[in-house]
Amino acid sequence: MKTRSSDILEGPGWANVRALYKADGYSQEELEKPIIAVVNAYSSICPGHVIFRQLSERVREGIQAGGGTPVELGMIGACDGIAMGHKGMKYILPTRQMIADSIEAMAEAHRLDGLVLLGSCDKIIPGMLMGAMRVNLPTILVNGGPSLPGRMKKDNPYGGEFIDHSIIQESEGALQKGMISKEKFQWIEDHAMPTMGSCAMLGTANTMGCLAEAMGIMLPGTAVIPAVYSERLAAGYRSGKQIVELVRRNIKIRDIITKNAIYNGIRVNGAIGGSTNAVLHLIAIAYEGEIELSISDFGKICEGIPHLVPLIPSGNRTLLEFYEAGGVPVLMKELESILWVQEKNCQGKILREVLEKVQNFYPEVIHSIENPVHTRGGIKILYGNLAPEGAVSKPSAIPDKALVFRGKAKIYEGEEDALKGIRRGDVQEGTVIVIRNEGPKGGPGMPEMYKAMKLLVGMNLGDKVCLITDGRFSGSNNGCFVGHISPEAAQNGPIAYLEDGDEIFVDISRGLIEAADVDFEERRKKKKPFVREVKGCLYQYAQNVKSASQGAMIPNRREYDREEENR
Repeated sequence: MKTRSSDILEGPGWANVRALYKADGYSQEELEKPIIAVVNAYSSICPGHVIFRQLSERVREGIQAGGGTPVELGMIGACDGIAMGHKGMKYILPTRQMIADSIEAMAEAHRLDGLVLLGSCDKIIPGMLMGAMRVNLPTILVNGGPSLPGRMKKDNPYGGEFIDHSIIQESEGALQKGMISKEKFQWIEDHAMPTMGSCAMLGTANTMGCLAEAMGIMLPGTAVIPAVYSERLAAGYRSGKQIVELVRRNIKIRDIITKNAIYNGIRVNGAIGGSTNAVLHLIAIAYEGEIELSISDFGKICEGIPHLVPLIPSGNRTLLEFYEAGGVPVLMKELESILWVQEKNCQGKILREVLEKVQNFYPEVIHSIENPVHTRGGIKILYGNLAPEGAVSKPSAIPDKALVFRGKAKIYEGEEDALKGIRRGDVQEGTVIVIRNEGPKGGPGMPEMYKAMKLLVGMNLGDKVCLITDGRFSGSNNGCFVGHISPEAAQNGPIAYLEDGDEIFVDISRGLIEAADVDFEERRKKKKPFVREVKGCLYQYAQNVKSASQGAMIPNRREYDREEENR
């Protein structure tokens, strides 16, 4: 079998390369097999990635059993949860680009034949898929799986039997309002996340794992296996064997993640009530695969998709229960009539074959289209004079009474100011909180307004105020919120010119976000833009990043630049 790596490993002219591999301890026999990279985002910082030290061993064993030679390379993998609510959050979305660039550099520099991507959390999975789409090699993703949830059978103010990490920040708000005791707060901190793994609710980490499986780049049924289950290690071994088969058959990632596969991912995201960050990530993944996908397309594709799985934060079910109910394949079986079922997956099968024998034995967890959790889905794209290029909300996580909201604006020039104001008690019922200068350029890095929204929910204000921003939200947020407002304040967007007391109208169902009786052009003449000092890698990111409506990605093709110049 002729491989990419053989171009630099065969013949007298490449003895120097063979010598370097042999210095690593590889034998001549191993260098005659496909060279498969295990791209490992292990760290002892991120609980979603601690498993990868052990899991990578099983992947390597699978590659060897399949007839390939594994090589392992490290990759960064920052933890959103640890970075949340402080300066560190500005670095999280930029790491997506760093990961994509690193995969491109390592794969091309060493002429690798295939990739097994080990990533779990938030920006790591999309960054890895972006890099893989760019180099277009045979690829399989293996995530680390969700943690087990904490159990709280008695006196659970959050509903259901389980709690998870996302409850902690809500509990801070409840503690501040005297709604729970210090002892209860401490108990929640100690028990909300009892094992390693990505957080047990449907945050961005588990959303992107589910969407990767839906798009066919993971083995079916593997996205939501808990991190601590032995089945997780077996999935790593099977993935290692399968990547060698993909190399032999020359099935590359762009053969799997096609336009229709991305459309399947968008519809699955709507049905599970997935993270709003999926909008950014799927647009960016499509770009790297030279697939046209706009924020408007995203809105049209998920329009009318009902919410079928009541996962936290859009319900009280955890990823453990979703796993026990059959996970992504069972959900896709319920959606089969509206999916593109001819799409190929990393097993070389088409989706219709995968779904043939799937049955739903837990309809109380994974609902049917005929009996949805909500008729409204997981994502809604909004437009109006505040968001001419679009904004993003999550209808499934918004209480019924807050789907239409009108109120007076309270302006904060960044997340830190907003958190101080909320903790001081500045926010009253009926307020529309505006947090601006937190977009891709203005943040920079488009940090998540996770803490602000969680505090409001914990203070029992989640449906009594609305929070809008040019920044992002965590997949674990609920309440009334709108993010990704584009253009952002740093790009002279209308949000930069809002003032305290302006009346703002948000209608989630109709996809509207408007400021009443505001002449933005007149205000632009009078106000100087807010400028935040930026340095280091954030400076480079801010200089080059595109709007949230374009996936907050950094263009890397000359054709794209020419297209922009012609507009």
